[in-house]
Amino acid sequence: MSVLENKTKGCDNLKITLIPEELEETEIVIKGDVTSYEVETILQFLKSKNKSKKLFLYNEDEQYLVDISEIVYFEACNNKINAFTQNNVYSTKLKLYELKEKLSAFQFAQINKSVIVNIDYVKSVQAEFSGNYSLRLKNKKEILTISRKFFKEFKSHI
Repeated sequence: MSVLENKTKGCDNLKITLIPEELEETEIVIKGDVTSYEVETILQFLKSKNKSKKLFLYNEDEQYLVDISEIVYFEACNNKINAFTQNNVYSTKLKLYELKEKLSAFQFAQINKSVIVNIDYVKSVQAEFSGNYSLRLKNKKEILTISRKFFKEFKSHI
């Protein structure tokens, strides 16, 4: 049996050991601080590999299968949840808390009580006098508000 060890770049406190073995299924063992950012990132990545990367969304009377990575943000308005992509607006029958749970393995963060945003589409964040933050999206004119209550959660996704 040969053991392969690797120190990951940019992570001084993360050591990866690969042990080739003939097993029925692959086993992953994590030792150390299992609440660390690195471990959380690894777990999120593994969850995302086991989840569907598409959602059923609606536009008028048609149902569309939309890739999650194409969704810029979700917004709750008038008891309806809208999904915004670069070019279209869809609706979903899921509640905001259900979307948050379903998207937990992806790069989405809730930024206020009615919006969940795809971190990959964030261009910039600017502090406001009120204590909230303005979030500017890439390739979109909208500016969304990150409330003080959700800013820590937003930062944890970056």
